[in-house]
Parts: sequence; structure tokens; C-alpha cells
Amino acid sequence: MLLDVRTLFAVVTLVALLMAGWICFMAWGKPARDALWAWGVALVAYAASHVLFAMLGAGPSTGLVVAGNVAYSMALALMLLALRRFDGLDTQSRPPVVVQLQLLLPALLIGLLYPALMERYAARVVTGSLIFSLQIGFILRSLLDPSLPRHGRGRYILLTAFFALLASLLLRALAAAMGWVSSNDDEAGRQWLIMVFLVALGAVISISLGFVYMTMERAEQRNFELAMKDMLTGLSNRRAISDQLHMAVSRAQRQGQYLSVLMLDIDHFKRVNDGFGHLVGDAVLRGVAQTLQSRLRAQDQIGRFGGEEFLIMLPDTSLDGAVTLAEALRQAVEATPTQWGAHRISVTISIGVAGGAITGAATVDGLVAAADSAMYRAKQGGRNRCEVAPHLLAPN
Repeated sequence: MLLDVRTLFAVVTLVALLMAGWICFMAWGKPARDALWAWGVALVAYAASHVLFAMLGAGPSTGLVVAGNVAYSMALALMLLALRRFDGLDTQSRPPVVVQLQLLLPALLIGLLYPALMERYAARVVTGSLIFSLQIGFILRSLLDPSLPRHGRGRYILLTAFFALLASLLLRALAAAMGWVSSNDDEAGRQWLIMVFLVALGAVISISLGFVYMTMERAEQRNFELAMKDMLTGLSNRRAISDQLHMAVSRAQRQGQYLSVLMLDIDHFKRVNDGFGHLVGDAVLRGVAQTLQSRLRAQDQIGRFGGEEFLIMLPDTSLDGAVTLAEALRQAVEATPTQWGAHRISVTISIGVAGGAITGAATVDGLVAAADSAMYRAKQGGRNRCEVAPHLLAPN
């Protein structure tokens, strides 16, 4: 089957414009600095480059070649910018100088070098391919940044598409450097162009779907966090810590392990809100949460159970071990005041401890009720102390 180069130009352009239109439609109503806007404009620039290439026979070739390649370079630069915004790296009105150079320098180099290389096809193709490859390298480095979370399949779709684009550019540069093609008008040149545009067609679809999929995954992750995390402290919320406790109790019953629970409450927290205001109260809650979390093991779980109450789950921990940790946590909170302006606000906590060897008769409600009852005994006994549940209470 014979493929026409101009038909491929048209197909790639239409697909890019269609993808750009739908992505901009998705971005409608979002801030101008949203990553989706940058990605949509990148696809418009990508389509514009192909329109300019298709017009080579209708106008001055030098201007069209330079403009087309500059547009292609700007498309890659905008994709890099979109990824930085997606990952939260572009938070300033003007990116750092190094990033600005990564975004703008390739297009400037093409604008300066291409007019001088118009009569040297091989040098022009090699130069352009290497500059575009460098830009794709920046994109791949952003996608593979080890400091960023790697969850989600959308990133893998983008990696595959950009690696394919990179391979096609390097192969074309090699063909030009080795003299296998001498222009885009001979048969060999047309075959290489067909290969490039077929890869481009697959890439423009893949990178668009990959970026949209990344956006959907981010939204799903945020929805999950809203459903399972306490937004004030960053800890698990009551629903999440309860689900974790149900799984831990079942596991401890099956495997015959220890499991202990701490229920704790900030003493006289209402006085903090009444005396300093709710903003200070929120800061105290965050401070206590950070102090508690920083002294737990990786396998321990902590959640905000409600108001100023926290629940801590300690897998594979005996009752004696839980009492030791509870006392250490009590002392840590007492010794770590919250700084608010000129004020150092100290609070204490009362802790109830329950647990030990988990039998088949133990229930989550019974374990929580036992720890909760012990916590109230600690409050009745003077606060800023720990109490141990004598036995697990049956649920009401």
C-alpha cells in the first residue's frame, strides 16, 4: 500500500487539532496556568508545524521550514512546561533561568541555525533532530524524576510515546548523516518522512491520551485522599483508621499476633480555642499530630478519630509495649509546645491503652471501647496520664 506524504500531513494535523480541542474543552474554567491549557496549546503548535510543512510548495521554503521547525520545538517546550505544572514544579510566574533556557533556547537555536543550513540538507536534518531529541530528553527526565511519585499508568504511556519519537528522530538523523537520504523529494527521503509521520500519528494520540489519563489519575488520587484523610492534620480520618483496624484485627486473629490500640484526647482543648481562637486550635491539632506521628514505627497507624481525639493502632505490639509507647508519647506532647507568634502553647494528652493477644472473640468495637473507657478514666484521674484497660469491653 502506497502512503501519500501530504495525506499523512493532513491526518496528523487533524488528529492533533482534534486532541487539542478536546483537551482545551477539558481545561475550560480552569486557571490559565493549569497544566491542561499548556498541553492543549502545545498540540496546537504541533499541528501548526505540520500545516507549515505542508505549505512548502506554496511559498518561500526557507521561511516555512524555519517557522515549521520553530513551531515543533515550541510544542515540545510547552509539553515540558505542562509536565512541570502538573507535578507542581512551575509555581512561580516566571520559571527559574535554567528552565527558561530549556524551554526557549532550542527554538532560538533553530531560528538562528536553520537559515544558514538551508542548502545543506543533511546538516539541517541532523541539527534539528538532535535539538528535538534534547528537548525530548528533558521531557523524559521530567517523567522519570525519582523525587516525584511514580503511581499511575498515564506516565508510562507518555514514556513509551516519547521514546518512540526519540528513536524515530535519531534514526532519521543517522540516515541523513550516513547519506542514505539527500532530500525529502527523492524516494528514500519520502520513505523516511512516511516513517516519521506514522510514528508522529501514533505519538500524538498516545501522548494526548497519556496526559489526560494522568490528569484523571491525579483527580482519583485527590478524591481518595478527601475520602480517607483528615485535611487538617494529614492523618487518616475516622473511616480510614477504622477500616485499617478491622483488617489488623482479622490478621491478628488469623496469625495469633498481638495488637494494641491507643485512644488519646487533648486535655482542656476547649480552653485553647476559647483563649486563642480556632486558628490556633487548628495549629495545636496539627502540632500534636506531627509529634505523635514522628514517634511511631512504619507499621503503626494513626488517625484523627474526631474533634481532638486520635486513635493509634499498634500491630504486633503487646500490652506492655503499648503502655511504654503511650507514656513516651504523653511526655513528648507535653514537652513540645506549639509556637504561634510570640506564644508557646503547651498542651497535654490523656491516653487509654487496650489490646494484647487477639483471640477470635475480640472485635474492633470491643477494642476501641476498651481504649476509650480507659482514656476517660485517665481524664477522671487528673488528666495528662495513661490508663490501661483491664479487659476488652463488648460492644454496646
